[in-house]
Amino acid sequence: MIDTIETIPYQNARLEIEAGLATFWFDDPDKLNALNPAMVEALYAALIEVQKPRRRIRCLMITGEGRAFSAGANLSSGAAKAERTRAEPPVVQSVAGVFHPLIRRLRDLEIPVVAAVNGPCVGFGVAIALLADYVIASDTAFFLVPFATLASGTDSGITWLLPRAIGTARARALVMRAERLPADRALAWGAINEVVPSDTFRAAARAVAEDFATGPTIALGIMRRLFQAGPELALDQHLEMELRGVARTARTRDNSAAIVNFGKKERPAFTGE
Repeated sequence: MIDTIETIPYQNARLEIEAGLATFWFDDPDKLNALNPAMVEALYAALIEVQKPRRRIRCLMITGEGRAFSAGANLSSGAAKAERTRAEPPVVQSVAGVFHPLIRRLRDLEIPVVAAVNGPCVGFGVAIALLADYVIASDTAFFLVPFATLASGTDSGITWLLPRAIGTARARALVMRAERLPADRALAWGAINEVVPSDTFRAAARAVAEDFATGPTIALGIMRRLFQAGPELALDQHLEMELRGVARTARTRDNSAAIVNFGKKERPAFTGE
């Protein structure tokens, strides 16, 4: 993909748009991309941006600048240090007003999402990775859910997402004992898709994202929703949801092109329409 890159700056974050690929960067490397509410709000704003029809975005990649994906919530931020004199603690306001709306917005995105985990991925960062359709990690990466060490309840859907990725017993150990999960073990457990040496990580992640960004976008978006809904639906409900998806894709240009091209070795030039 060769095109002009448009950059939209946010506070300690940026969104880069190049043709059909959008890349969101957490950009506070000196603090290992520890997330303050403004950075989470930046991701929320970026998710709105990539859904604008005029953008024609076909894949979103989320990654971190520097050596960390995200060190989790920034506990030194203003929200964390605010005086606890209100009826509702500041952390509750952050979770209810910032973090959880972002989780819902990311869940509902109708294009493929790639999490390029370039280094440590902690707390809320783990939830973001688990909501991606494809997780590629550097061999220096690890995953950590530190709520137990903070004597805090979990948030961001961690205790919903993690058991579905690796099983309940492993998820309980990671969450309730705050165990660190190295990238290679995360791959073996099925939590992520690929581990790449750090010196080739950026190029490999970009290649994965570009592959999604040039794929059959509508069909991939429908698959994304089916995977998300599957564990909560009875089989008959899921079959009905699949039927609606087939009816939708049957009317797309990409489906028509793929049928004409079926049996040939080359991939059709999907347009996302």
